[in-house]
Order: sequence, then C-alpha cells, then structure tokens
Amino acid sequence: ITCALLLLVMAIGVCWLLLSSDSRRVAQDESNRQATLLMDEIQAHEVTDKQLQAARQAADQANLAKSRFLTNISHELRTPLNSILGYAQILEREQGLPAHRRAALEVIRQSGDHVVSLIDGLLDIARIETRRLRLVNSEIPLGDFLNQLSDMFQLEARRKGIAFEYRATHRLPPAVRGDRKRIAQILINLLGNALKYTPSGRVSFRVEYASEIAVMEVQDSGPGIPAEDLDRIFQPFERVDR
Repeated sequence: ITCALLLLVMAIGVCWLLLSSDSRRVAQDESNRQATLLMDEIQAHEVTDKQLQAARQAADQANLAKSRFLTNISHELRTPLNSILGYAQILEREQGLPAHRRAALEVIRQSGDHVVSLIDGLLDIARIETRRLRLVNSEIPLGDFLNQLSDMFQLEARRKGIAFEYRATHRLPPAVRGDRKRIAQILINLLGNALKYTPSGRVSFRVEYASEIAVMEVQDSGPGIPAEDLDRIFQPFERVDR
C-alpha cells in the first residue's frame, strides 16, 4: 500500500510538472505573439506618421503658393483700380458738372472702394487659415452708410428696368459701432444677388432700428432659392448655379 501511495504521489508530481511546463510554454508563445503584433502595430504607426508628415508638408507648400498667388493677384488688380478711382476723384472736383453726372461719378468711386475692400478680402483668406482674422470695430454713420449702399445699386436696377426701393425707419441712430467693411460686404452680397437673380419686378431694402438692434431686410420678386438647395446654400463656399 505504501509503495502504491508513493507511486501515486510521484505520478501526480510528474503530471503537475508537465502541466506547469506546458502552461509556461503556452504563456511564452502568447507573449511572443503579442509582442510581434505590437511591433507590427508600431511599424504601421511609423509608416502612417511619415505619410501624415509628407501630406502636411505638401499642404503647407500649397498654402504658401496660394498665399503668394493671392498677394500677386491683389497687387495686379489694385494697380488699374487705383487709376480708375484717381480719375473718378479728379472728375468729381470738376466745376459745372451736372448733378446726375456727379452722382454717377460718386457711385463709380464708391463701387471702386468696395472692389478695393474685396481685394483686401482675398488676403483675408490666408488670415482665416491661420486664424488671425480680426474684426475692426469703428464708428459708422449709419444713415450715410446705408444711403451710399443703396445708391450703388440704383443705377443697376434702373438699367435692368427693376424698381429699387430703400426704406429706413426714422429712428435710425446717428452712428453705430461695428466692422464697416464686413457689414458692407454682407449687404452688398445680398443686394447684388437680389438684383442679379431678379429678371423683372422689384427689389426692396428695408432697415428698422429698435432697442439698439438693427434689422436689415432684402426682398425681391425673383424665383427664389429651390427647396432642395436651402440647406446647402448656407454651407461655406456653396452657391446655387442658375
């Protein structure tokens, strides 16, 4: 009996040693497999990082080339425009000009000034990408500012045979503070699109002011924006082709 028990204990010990050895081998194999997978993943990340770095360098070079192009084209546009504005100012100083001619010259000068601001806006694209765009807060004589904007579109409306109406509340403040350039850009875009896409009828520009809030409304008798484009039209750099 003693020998049998001894043999049984020895057999159990041998089995335990074999199982321990197998467990260590399985654990080592699994550890080696995980280490191999980890190394493969690290190498894949290194390849991806190199690709991202190359793409970033290409994008930086493209942005630099675009900024140089915008700077050059802005200069080329500004040179002839300065001549147009200069001659318009000279003609405005002429004595004896009929009132309607003087008004036309003033519209030419105001439109030219707006084109200058648009050229400056080309350079703002680079500033937007680098998040350096700043609003310039200044005092705006609201009544004169709105009258000048409406005068810019009176001649175009008359040329197309469209009635153009500008109506402002009598309670406009003498001046407000804001970024004159940005406000003008928004209103000119709205009024310009209204005239552009209105083949006949009328365009109205109404301004109301109450409780230190100005509400500006542009309405036209054109076909409007198709329903399927209403969501897309408010996305950046989107437009409706008609």
